[in-house]
Amino acid sequence: MQMSHAKKGVALGLALGLGVFSTVPLVSPAQAATNPVVYSNWSSGNAGAECAQLEGDYTYGWKIDDGGAEGAPNITETANFYDVDGTLVHSNTLTISGSDGKVFNWSASGNTIGAVIVKAGQGANVWVYTPQTASDTGLFGFDNKDISHVTFCWNKDDVVVSSEWCSPGYWRQAHHYDSWVNYAPTDSFVTAIGYSPSLSRQGQRAGATTTPSLGYVLNNPQYYGGDAFNAVGDLLSYAHPDVNFNGERVEDSCPLN
Repeated sequence: MQMSHAKKGVALGLALGLGVFSTVPLVSPAQAATNPVVYSNWSSGNAGAECAQLEGDYTYGWKIDDGGAEGAPNITETANFYDVDGTLVHSNTLTISGSDGKVFNWSASGNTIGAVIVKAGQGANVWVYTPQTASDTGLFGFDNKDISHVTFCWNKDDVVVSSEWCSPGYWRQAHHYDSWVNYAPTDSFVTAIGYSPSLSRQGQRAGATTTPSLGYVLNNPQYYGGDAFNAVGDLLSYAHPDVNFNGERVEDSCPLN
């Protein structure tokens, strides 16, 4: 895998064969670890080699190492990871702040972090976050020595995909008929939806048909009620390739014009 900083970052799942990419939930800084795991004799290497020494299969690793006892500078670096074709597949922005070379804070924007390795002297302090977190404060090196480098290890966060829904009020407008996919306003409700809509009292009094078209239900919700009305909105939202409808009706989320 190619990377924007080949010596600093590595996608372990591909480079080291550590298995299938895993995902983790986003959590608040309050859930961060407070006490490090101490390694008195740490084997330094690139980000991938260091993350591989920890328990847990981390897919991504990024090392910040400026040397000269300034291995934890106040800095922001963007870790970019590319596939073999040069396509960006993952990105995470890492910030070290409040550093005096021995103690620092960190934060991540783009993805949470599973572990931070703080190398100093011959050893390393390792903060492990379960679940992963987006920031922490007061990290320090082994034996409180000057920090030589900091390595971040993580897995990709779960991506929460919000549902999109175009309401029946959208679909029933004549100037939106050209947005209908696989269906037409004249299509049978029973055939498309799979059941006959119930008539409201108003519909019964009006003598409304029990075999309406999709368009007729949309334009006469007073006859067929909200369930049938919304069922047409669901059907057309599911059918449209540009509407990410997962079954949840989210108001004002329609991506169509």
